Amino acid sequence: MVVRKFYGKTTRDALRQVREELGADALILSNRPTLGGGVEIMAVADADVSALATTLTPPSQPKHPPRNAPTPTPVPAPAAAGGSMNRAIARTYAMPVEPLEAPAVPTPPPPPPQPKASVEPKPFLAHVQDNSPPPKAAPQPQPAPARPAANLASSNDAEREQMAQELKQIGDEIKQLRSLLQSQLAGFAWSDMEQRTPNRAELFRHLLTAGFSSTLIRQLTQKLPPQYEGDVAQKWARSALIHNLKCMDPQHDPIERGGIYALVGPTGVGKTTTVAKLAARATMRHGAQNVALITTDTYRIGAQDQLRIYGKILGVPVFSVQNEGDLQLTLADLAQRRIVLIDTVGMGQRDARVQAQLDMFNQTGRPVERLLLLAANADGHTLEDVVRHYRGDGLAGAILSKIDEALMLGPGLDVVIRHRLRLFYVTNGQRVPEDIHAAHAELLIDRALRAAQLASPFNPESDEMAMLNAAQSGWLS
Repeated sequence: MVVRKFYGKTTRDALRQVREELGADALILSNRPTLGGGVEIMAVADADVSALATTLTPPSQPKHPPRNAPTPTPVPAPAAAGGSMNRAIARTYAMPVEPLEAPAVPTPPPPPPQPKASVEPKPFLAHVQDNSPPPKAAPQPQPAPARPAANLASSNDAEREQMAQELKQIGDEIKQLRSLLQSQLAGFAWSDMEQRTPNRAELFRHLLTAGFSSTLIRQLTQKLPPQYEGDVAQKWARSALIHNLKCMDPQHDPIERGGIYALVGPTGVGKTTTVAKLAARATMRHGAQNVALITTDTYRIGAQDQLRIYGKILGVPVFSVQNEGDLQLTLADLAQRRIVLIDTVGMGQRDARVQAQLDMFNQTGRPVERLLLLAANADGHTLEDVVRHYRGDGLAGAILSKIDEALMLGPGLDVVIRHRLRLFYVTNGQRVPEDIHAAHAELLIDRALRAAQLASPFNPESDEMAMLNAAQSGWLS
């Protein structure tokens, strides 16, 4: 008996191969999934099974009959005995899950064959002679239980998990190829720029050394007139940056306009000190009776005490709120005040409470404008992330703090320009109220461009610009 294996993507495909190779009456021995996601079927031809059945000695007849025993008259087996036997044996194996074709109408089984033609399924697997006494009647073979549903479910889960891992691996490889392609294209673009427009390449290097992002510089250099070179190109870039840096004008000054302003931002950017500085300017301008302070910072130890000390010095009342309801009631009581300044709790830009804080200010029933504090001594990547998470309805503009601690103002000004924020004030120290000034685009841009002339180990050389531009090409684009 020759047992053959057939492989297919599905059970239907494998059964089709069995029918083509061994015929419609072939015996299915086993059916199991493969590691690659296909199906393996073991089958044997019907003719091999019949030939093997005829060669076996029936268990009820002794191998060597007595010498004087009469020769038994052979009983002819029914014509369908072989087919019924094959079907009985086939039922002892688990059949495929997917049928090849629609199941036929069941027919009543033929009468049980004589003991001579009856063959147990067991000898087909192991040729072991059974000398036990013959049974009275050949038992009808019972169909073996089909494959448990739990095994099928676990097999499907394993296949899905393997497929998910393969898809994740493919996705990671695509990301690596994308990053590599971006780097290569950025390097080629820089080499092409140096050859075709050397004036743009030189301006690109100058602005990149000043701390501006490659995204803003690309947008700027694309509009550079081709006849501008050297100092003329740098003056043109200075004028373009000043034009795009929107600073506060008198009609947008919070001290003059009045209203409700909440100072927001990450921890340690100077919100409480800036609130005190603005309160001091508003008190000198409108009087203490027209100014009020509110703090929502109930997390830090001593945060409320610090603001209350400032309020006591200025003669301005300070109120503490815990939630949205307290804020609504407090703002309703302060409706007659010309300007109300809110000091918020400092939290990281990726904190889930940032959105909750935004919702609290939007649901007070009164317009609350937010001023975002950006630390000038932070790197450009951090400032970009801060602006992305703190943006939303009600963001009036930004305040650039700690410019006295920053050697380069390029990253902070770059973020303000690209996100089209209005820059209200800059702070350069801890003194109240001296160390706060209205923002002036000319002074800030000039100071940022002067940083490109300072010697620093972080300034790239001319032959390193291609690699630096390639490394930064995918960060902000």
